[in-house]
Amino acid sequence: MIKTWIAAVGLSLAALALVPLVAEAQRRIDPAVAKLPDGDGKIAVIELCAGACHPASRFVNMRQSRDQWHKTVMSMVARGAELFPEDVDTVTNYLGTYLSNSSAPQQQHQGANH
Repeated sequence: MIKTWIAAVGLSLAALALVPLVAEAQRRIDPAVAKLPDGDGKIAVIELCAGACHPASRFVNMRQSRDQWHKTVMSMVARGAELFPEDVDTVTNYLGTYLSNSSAPQQQHQGANH
């Protein structure tokens, strides 16, 4: 009886030890990160947002003004995101520049009209 209990506790502890490893693996594999435009602050956004809290797919297609992004980032901080003030600025500047609703979408090259 005691051996069975010890084995069950051991298996439970082993399973609990794997949870952070699985979570870490899921965080690292995020194909939506590839859709983030290159630019100043991209790495911070990946590490502090897409890698730490949620997948980039949650925000990569969103378009907001810089002020709206700042409110969004501050909302995340209020919910427990651990960002220093300079991180808030870096993330907000990146999102407000590259995922802005006022930035022109990339257009494909078009041939001359005839």
